[in-house]
Amino acid sequence: MTGDLWHRLAGDVERVDSVAGRALHAVVRDRAAPLRIQVAGRVGTGFRSVRDAVRASAGADGTVEVESVAVDVPDTADPVFDGDVVVYAVPVRLDPASVHPADRSALSHIDARRVVVVVAGGTVEHVDPIAATLGLGAFAVGDPALTDAIAARLAAASRLRDEHLVRVVAGIAATPAARDLIEAALDAANLSRRVS
Repeated sequence: MTGDLWHRLAGDVERVDSVAGRALHAVVRDRAAPLRIQVAGRVGTGFRSVRDAVRASAGADGTVEVESVAVDVPDTADPVFDGDVVVYAVPVRLDPASVHPADRSALSHIDARRVVVVVAGGTVEHVDPIAATLGLGAFAVGDPALTDAIAARLAAASRLRDEHLVRVVAGIAATPAARDLIEAALDAANLSRRVS
């Protein structure tokens, strides 16, 4: 189902059950919010230039918000990595295979399915040793595959939001008349997912 159909459903449900309708409006609004990319890294490691590159490619159309998250800042709590996608910048070090402990720690708190590692200030030759050390795919800032990797993570995040929407809608308590509307919409959503 498209966003317009979910909005229409929320309005229809609200006419017969105001509480269920408001709950449905809230979950549809959450689903429609722009996807969030957090660009993270330690200050002084080039993560801001990575953020600018990500903003230029992924955030240009307004469907994605790009924000910065500084890691390993003295006297500051560790950040929460709650973006739909986390682009994590690691710098090139003297030993190309070494990764700073703060970066390792931060990366260990991010679901690998949501993270894209970028080697800030490095070239393609610097990427493989860091990727091998982390056990994650990594990209150089200028690598055209970086944009594709971020797009793939965003598409996966969008699918996860759709699945979450369906689960939450299925669990909304409603009057029998509203429940009938919700069940019909869920049946249509399941049918359209099987067809596509």
